Formats: sequence, C-alpha cells, structure tokens
Amino acid sequence: MNEALTVVLVDLGYVVTAFILLLIAKVTLDVVTPYKLDDQLSAKDNPAVGLSLIGYYLGVCIVFIGATFGEGAADAAIEAGEMPGMDYVRELGIDAAWALGGIVLLNISRLILDKVVLRRFSTRKEIVEDKNVGMGAVEFGTYVASALVVAGAISGEGGGIETALAFWGLGQVAMIVFSFIYQALTPYDFHEQLEKDNVAAGVALGGNLIAMGVLMMAGVAGDFVGWQENLTRFGWLALAAVVLLAVGRFVIDGVLLPGADLKTEIAADRNVNAGFLEGGLLVGLASVIFFTVI
Repeated sequence: MNEALTVVLVDLGYVVTAFILLLIAKVTLDVVTPYKLDDQLSAKDNPAVGLSLIGYYLGVCIVFIGATFGEGAADAAIEAGEMPGMDYVRELGIDAAWALGGIVLLNISRLILDKVVLRRFSTRKEIVEDKNVGMGAVEFGTYVASALVVAGAISGEGGGIETALAFWGLGQVAMIVFSFIYQALTPYDFHEQLEKDNVAAGVALGGNLIAMGVLMMAGVAGDFVGWQENLTRFGWLALAAVVLLAVGRFVIDGVLLPGADLKTEIAADRNVNAGFLEGGLLVGLASVIFFTVI
C-alpha cells in the first residue's frame, strides 16, 4: 500500500512539474521576444501569436515526456520495493533539468528558423504586426518538430549532454536542408506565399516540418549504442523523410485530391483544407514509419 501511494504521489509530482515548466517556458519566451505574450493574446487578440505559443507549449511537454521516457519501469521498481521513493524524486529532478535545457533549445530553434530558413523577411513583423496566421503555423511546426528531435535525443540510456546536443544539432541541420528540398519540390515560392499571409501555405509547411520531426525522432530515439550505429540510423531516417515528402505529395496530388492540384489549391485559391490535407497526411505517414522502425 505504501509503495502504491508513493507511485501516485510521485506521478502527481510529474504533473505539477510539467505545469511549473510551462510557466518557466512562458517567462523565458517573454524575455527573449520583443513583445509581451499577454498583450498579444488578450488585448490585441493575435491568433498568429496564439498558434505559435501553443506549438511552443506542446514542444515543452514533448521534451518533458522524452526526458521521462521509461518511467513506467521505475513505477514497477517502486512497487516491488527495489527503488525508494526518494530515489524516484531525484529522478524527477534530473528529468526536469533535461526539460529546462530543452526549453533553451526550443528558443534557439526558433531563432534558427528566423535567420536561416525564413531569412527573406522578418518573422516577428509577420506575426506581431501583420498577425499572419500562416507564419504562426510555421512556427507551430518548428517548435513541435524541434521538440520531437530533442525528446528523442534525451530518451533512452547510454548517452549524455554531448549526444543530446549533437543529435539536436543534426536535427536542426536536417530540417534546414529539408526546407531547401521542400522549396525545390514545391511548385510555388513558399516565402512569397507566407509573406502574402497565405494560411494554407503556412499550414502545409508546418505539417511538413512536423513530419520531418517525427522521422528525426525515430532516428535519434532510444539507447545510445555508439556514434557509428546511431548516426547511420539517423541518416537512413533523414533519407526516408525526403522520400516521404516526394512520394507523399505525389499520392496526395494524384490520388487523394483528384481533379485538382496542390499548387492551385494552396498558392492560387489559398485553400486551407489543402494545406491541412498535405501537412496532416504527411504527419500520419511519418507516424506509421516511426512505429514501424522504433
């Protein structure tokens, strides 16, 4: 009975810690952005900021889940009397520390998006001044995709801070390369469409980034065995992401969207449904691959 109560209390501690981490994440974002979140969300009713913020909060939760992955085994150890409750509390502190590091990496990921992927215009202007929901959708996708990579990098056994940073960095490089490939395979200029406040284009790109993040997570998740084996796995999954993009768009265009094409629906008609269809289906296909190889 005492062991069961300990498990319940410690699990409750994880929930409370998650709320605290979200509060810290909000304060951190307030500090590093040139605007106040509360002002944008309530006084100015800015949906672009709201969408970006939800992606950020989801990212924080995803990173925390990655840090705590495998805690079910610890529950069993407590119930069997093999792990004292205070040891589990210590593990909670370690997991929270990993999540705090993840918050820092999420903010760096957004800066990379601003300065490298979307370097042709100011994302702050698009979101704050223009209330560009399409840009908010891209930031949503960036936060979630980066969080998936971080969560995968810090999950499992055998690694440390150096492996987590290395695979997060590789994930960022992969997403930058992916953005250039995406532009090459996309029959419209997504920078131009985003700057024109095209929500459909933003939703499609955001969904593609999340799909990429899912596959990158599959490439870095689990135990760290060795640099050669883990890097090889990462490389194969990165290649799978590119293939998924090319094949997925063909399937959507030729099979699931008969009588129309994505270029016209997204770039000309600004059909948000087409953006959801492209991004959502690619996330679904990436998830299938994730659970196949993980």
